[in-house]
Amino acid sequence: MNFTSEILKCCYKREEVLKNGLSMTIYNKYFDKMRKSAHILVSEGRQDELLPYLGSESVSIRRDIAGLLYNSYPELCKSIFREISEMTVETGLQKCYTIVVATAIDILKYGIPKDFP
Repeated sequence: MNFTSEILKCCYKREEVLKNGLSMTIYNKYFDKMRKSAHILVSEGRQDELLPYLGSESVSIRRDIAGLLYNSYPELCKSIFREISEMTVETGLQKCYTIVVATAIDILKYGIPKDFP
């Protein structure tokens, strides 16, 4: 199974949920799938396959990938979260992505569990 591909599919589905204002239950379902695939990828030492996606134009995908890679590349991911945390609707952020900003702020404040993903 191509875990990188599975992770990206979940990221795109999560973004779709946000854009279309769908249920957070669906959003969280894809989070669980994404996390499980990432756990396997990281346990195989292949987390670097996700690094290019930290540069995605999608704020949602950057946030998801930074969350998955946080414990492997903490400083890099913190810089992504800092960048996202400063985004506002006034500076061009689409309103549907405000939850992405909120989670970035929470991660900067509280961190991510050491055993994640």
